[in-house]
Amino acid sequence: MYLQADNKAIKKELLDIIENSRRKITPGELEKALSRKYSLERKEIKSLIRGLVTENFLAYTCHYGRTFIEKSFNKPVRISKHVILKPPGVNYKSGANDVVIEICQGVSFGDGQHPTTRLAIKGIEYALNETNLLEGKDKTSVLDIGTGSGVLGITALLLGIKNAVGVDVDPCSIKEAMDNAKINKLEDKFVIKNISLEDLNTKFTLITANLRYPTLMNIYHRLVKMTEANGAVVLSGIKSDEAISVIDLYTEKHFECKWTESEKDWAGLVLLKTVN
Repeated sequence: MYLQADNKAIKKELLDIIENSRRKITPGELEKALSRKYSLERKEIKSLIRGLVTENFLAYTCHYGRTFIEKSFNKPVRISKHVILKPPGVNYKSGANDVVIEICQGVSFGDGQHPTTRLAIKGIEYALNETNLLEGKDKTSVLDIGTGSGVLGITALLLGIKNAVGVDVDPCSIKEAMDNAKINKLEDKFVIKNISLEDLNTKFTLITANLRYPTLMNIYHRLVKMTEANGAVVLSGIKSDEAISVIDLYTEKHFECKWTESEKDWAGLVLLKTVN
């Protein structure tokens, strides 16, 4: 039987299992794994899990009628070097270089729970902080394709982009993105529309697209036309084994891949436009 002093180590391992798992884990699976390793009774493990849920480290979620245990986003969570996501009304003492974004957890995609959102945020931070994308430009803009919660457009604005356009076909997403823009006091800078890419004739400094592989391949030619010379595209929603095909297409003529990162079988890319 484990000693009381081991609680901290067991909780850390429990959190590591959730953080590093490539799939969602049920409470039963978690209990079974830890009981086998530490010779714990199920009720003892359940107590540890309940404690972490109470402390907002973990949360119970339901998907297709099954219950899972996942990392909680009901508290401030650091996504990247500078970006922290937090629910509205939750206090957070930010550092001098922190960018704190308030996001309501609604039904739209993009509250930070999925690796593709986190990779896209990291990509935006890289594009705006680690390249000369904004250098010498008074007017800059971002297009967020499939904006969902609006978190990517909001991230770009708070990291230095002047104006944002978000497009989505889901009325619920449009409403939630508008609400999140208002919460972050960006409603005058962030326009959200139900409009197709073909109906947009503007060029953008930065384009973000957290979409699946077939869509990213299909919109390539449109993104070439819509990205300013020396602008950037941040792509996410790509499986790690799909990334090379996306890179090959985008870098054949018009873009240079400057950044890649992966998390749990997903990949994110930053591509700079090199040819007008």
